[in-house]
Amino acid sequence: MANRKIDPEQNNGALRIDRLQTLRETHGWSQRELSRLCGLGEAQVGKYESGLTDPTATSLKIIASVLDVSTDYLLGITDDPRRQIDPDRLSADEHQVLDTLRRESWPGIIRLGAERISK
Repeated sequence: MANRKIDPEQNNGALRIDRLQTLRETHGWSQRELSRLCGLGEAQVGKYESGLTDPTATSLKIIASVLDVSTDYLLGITDDPRRQIDPDRLSADEHQVLDTLRRESWPGIIRLGAERISK
């Protein structure tokens, strides 16, 4: 495969190399360590960061999970690194807070909080 020049800040649906590298370094991991944590070949993250190859969808999902960010953030689709919340993992109280926020906005949250405190 021929080497290709990649702009690390590109936003065309390809892996944002700068984000991958920054997140990895923030965790204090080497390329080899992140590869191992993701169950990839030991040099694979290095290949991604150098632009030699792109991760598969499955590998991208695993990397995002290990780095605790969304795949959309790694792809440059969004600047928000937070992952979506899995509704099945929310407690009944958390569902109530979200439902109240959506229906009544912040005044509803304040009301709900006051009700909880008074109990």
